[in-house]
Amino acid sequence: MKCRLAISVCGVALVVSLVGCRDPDPQLGQLASQVTHEQAQQNQRIAEGSRAIAQGSQELVTADAQARRDLIELQQGLRHDQTDVARQRDALEAERQAVARERRTDSTIRSGLVLFGLILACLAPLVLAGFSLLGLWREPTREEEGQILVEQLAQVLIDTPPTQLPAGRLPLSQPRDPTR
Repeated sequence: MKCRLAISVCGVALVVSLVGCRDPDPQLGQLASQVTHEQAQQNQRIAEGSRAIAQGSQELVTADAQARRDLIELQQGLRHDQTDVARQRDALEAERQAVARERRTDSTIRSGLVLFGLILACLAPLVLAGFSLLGLWREPTREEEGQILVEQLAQVLIDTPPTQLPAGRLPLSQPRDPTR
């Protein structure tokens, strides 16, 4: 812009100096006036262009600042979302670990119960045998002795042939006739 202005001023000065050396020519004055007018219009267009560029630059700076604010807001929102996701991930991990501990505990308890059941199943015959042996070591009661004696007497009577029995008596193995 400064170069054009300098060139225009030099051009006008050249035209004026040429005009000053000769007799005034009406065409030369008109040419100088036209050049000056065109130069003024050109300077005005340059000034308008400079104002438009300045206004565009200002709008660009404003838009850039707004875009940066929007970007900062988006980054803050993203950080907030990342924090929420991390918190949820940590909660999920804690829940997963709790479930894993519960499964291990359940598995241990289940294994212990199965083992206890197997031990009881294996010990049951031994316990029954022990109770039977304890029954042999204790003294029989009078009732048990009486029962054994009755069983032995019944066995003797069953094994004895009827001819050896006293007359009028039937062996216990045969039913009695109610008419007799």
